[in-house]
Amino acid sequence: MMVRIFSILPFAVGCICILLLLFSLIGFASGNMEEEIPAIPCIGLEDADCMTGMSDADLEVPTAFFMLDVELDITWEKGEEAWIGIVDASYADTCPPDDNGLTNCTASQYEFVAGGPGTSGEFNHKLNPGDLRFVTGGHAGAATIDANLISTEWSVSLAFWYEVLLAITGVLLFLSGMHMAFPVQPLFRRRN
Repeated sequence: MMVRIFSILPFAVGCICILLLLFSLIGFASGNMEEEIPAIPCIGLEDADCMTGMSDADLEVPTAFFMLDVELDITWEKGEEAWIGIVDASYADTCPPDDNGLTNCTASQYEFVAGGPGTSGEFNHKLNPGDLRFVTGGHAGAATIDANLISTEWSVSLAFWYEVLLAITGVLLFLSGMHMAFPVQPLFRRRN
């Protein structure tokens, strides 16, 4: 009788692991967040020669995010006139933004983590731990400063390796609890 009472713990923890796995497989998504920024004009012949703007604060991705898959979907209205990219936050030291968010750097001076001059209208990025900054600029020939509506959506689930670990642990604990409460050994005894 005492063993059946103690079997509740591994059974319950196994069930919790399996529930967490199911929630991760479904995932969690944000709503659509919108923000308006100015589109920066570019009178150069190449996108890479155009001046850029930068966000004034870092996007800090905590180290704990290595256990998560966080997908960031960014779309913007003026895809034909402007681009958006993500760079390492260290660029804020070499290309610091002024009070208006403008920098003295051109697009060719950045190494983009995602997005950049080659994008027009949207990109997707999986966030990894570290500090990032958003950078924007105009495509060659975009001569007017205009408002650019940016939409951001993100979705979160557990990292694949963590889901596998959770599945194995959950199933083993669930089966252990079941075996402690209802032993199956008598079924395998040899009859003489």
